[in-house]
Amino acid sequence: MERCINEVEYFIDTGIDYKPVLTKCGYTNPYGRIAICDDCENDKEKMRSIRNHEANVKADNDWLTSAGWGEM
Repeated sequence: MERCINEVEYFIDTGIDYKPVLTKCGYTNPYGRIAICDDCENDKEKMRSIRNHEANVKADNDWLTSAGWGEM
Protein backbone atom coordinates (compact mmCIF):
# COMPACT_ATOMS: atom_id res chain seq x y z
CA MET A 1 0.00 0.00 0.00
CA GLU A 2 1.22 3.50 -0.81
CA ARG A 3 2.23 5.64 2.15
CA CYS A 4 0.10 8.73 2.83
CA ILE A 5 1.91 12.09 2.47
CA ASN A 6 -0.67 14.19 4.36
CA GLU A 7 0.15 15.95 7.61
CA VAL A 8 -1.95 16.24 10.74
CA GLU A 9 -1.88 19.43 12.82
CA TYR A 10 -1.83 19.29 16.62
CA PHE A 11 -1.81 22.20 19.04
CA ILE A 12 0.57 21.77 21.97
CA ASP A 13 0.15 23.76 25.17
CA THR A 14 3.21 25.97 25.76
CA GLY A 15 2.10 27.53 29.04
CA ILE A 16 0.28 30.70 28.03
CA ASP A 17 -0.32 29.86 24.38
CA TYR A 18 -0.56 26.91 22.00
CA LYS A 19 2.00 25.94 19.37
CA PRO A 20 0.94 24.18 16.15
CA VAL A 21 2.89 20.98 15.40
CA LEU A 22 2.63 19.13 12.08
CA THR A 23 3.03 15.35 12.06
CA LYS A 24 3.09 13.12 8.99
CA CYS A 25 0.20 10.69 8.72
CA GLY A 26 1.22 7.28 10.03
CA TYR A 27 3.91 8.60 12.36
CA THR A 28 3.74 9.04 16.14
CA ASN A 29 1.92 12.19 17.23
CA PRO A 30 3.01 14.40 20.16
CA TYR A 31 0.76 12.38 22.48
CA GLY A 32 2.40 9.02 21.70
CA ARG A 33 -0.37 7.69 19.45
CA ILE A 34 -0.47 7.26 15.68
CA ALA A 35 -1.33 10.36 13.64
CA ILE A 36 -4.13 9.67 11.15
CA CYS A 37 -5.26 12.27 8.61
CA ASP A 38 -8.91 12.78 7.66
CA ASP A 39 -8.44 11.03 4.29
CA CYS A 40 -7.07 7.87 5.89
CA GLU A 41 -9.60 8.00 8.72
CA ASN A 42 -12.42 7.94 6.15
CA ASP A 43 -10.88 5.01 4.21
CA LYS A 44 -12.19 1.75 5.70
CA GLU A 45 -9.41 -0.39 4.17
CA LYS A 46 -6.61 1.83 5.51
CA MET A 47 -8.19 1.93 8.97
CA ARG A 48 -8.51 -1.87 8.96
CA SER A 49 -4.82 -2.10 8.11
CA ILE A 50 -3.88 0.38 10.85
CA ARG A 51 -5.95 -1.46 13.49
CA ASN A 52 -4.45 -4.79 12.41
CA HIS A 53 -0.92 -3.39 12.72
CA GLU A 54 -1.64 -1.93 16.17
CA ALA A 55 -3.11 -5.25 17.33
CA ASN A 56 0.04 -7.07 16.13
CA VAL A 57 2.29 -4.59 17.97
CA LYS A 58 0.25 -5.05 21.16
CA ALA A 59 0.44 -8.85 20.86
CA ASP A 60 4.22 -8.67 20.41
CA ASN A 61 4.62 -6.37 23.41
CA ASP A 62 2.35 -8.55 25.55
CA TRP A 63 4.38 -11.64 24.67
CA LEU A 64 7.68 -9.88 25.39
CA THR A 65 6.35 -8.65 28.73
CA SER A 66 5.22 -12.15 29.70
CA ALA A 67 8.71 -13.43 28.84
CA GLY A 68 10.30 -10.79 31.06
CA TRP A 69 11.80 -8.72 28.25
CA GLY A 70 9.52 -5.66 28.19
CA GLU A 71 8.92 -3.60 25.07
CA MET A 72 11.47 -3.44 22.28
